[in-house]
Amino acid sequence: MGFLMKVMEGLFSGKNNSDLNRKAAEENLPVYHGKIEVEKYVMIKENKVERSDDYLFKTPDEILKILNHGTLLWVDEKNDLLGYSCAERTKLFVLSEVKGFEIQNMLPAKGAGYSWMSLCLLNGTSCEIADATFEKYADEIRQITGVAVTVLPEYYNC
Repeated sequence: MGFLMKVMEGLFSGKNNSDLNRKAAEENLPVYHGKIEVEKYVMIKENKVERSDDYLFKTPDEILKILNHGTLLWVDEKNDLLGYSCAERTKLFVLSEVKGFEIQNMLPAKGAGYSWMSLCLLNGTSCEIADATFEKYADEIRQITGVAVTVLPEYYNC
């Protein structure tokens, strides 16, 4: 009977399952308790931080003070951190373990066009940071992070 009541409540609450899951996922993000001193950053407009099982934290208060309704790629050399943050969440990496960034553009063909940026780690793994057009930020990202930014060859979404 309890299950039936939950189903009925869900039907009439105005929220769908994806809304409920989204709220629960955000509430369960771990909090980073270490020190953060942002020294350099790049503001990236109109973008969000991709969800993932790894490297994801609730955005620290120190970052929210700088953030201005966009996203922020930031570096804290003193504490060996690199972060990519929006108001809801932050992907946080150890700066000395970052090998570089890869920017990929997929051109529209049968499917839509798409662009994204991944962070490559020294251990050979990579993590997609976000989907957006990052090419115009490549030089600035290279300057503030001190790591390579590679723009991969474009290909068609066939």
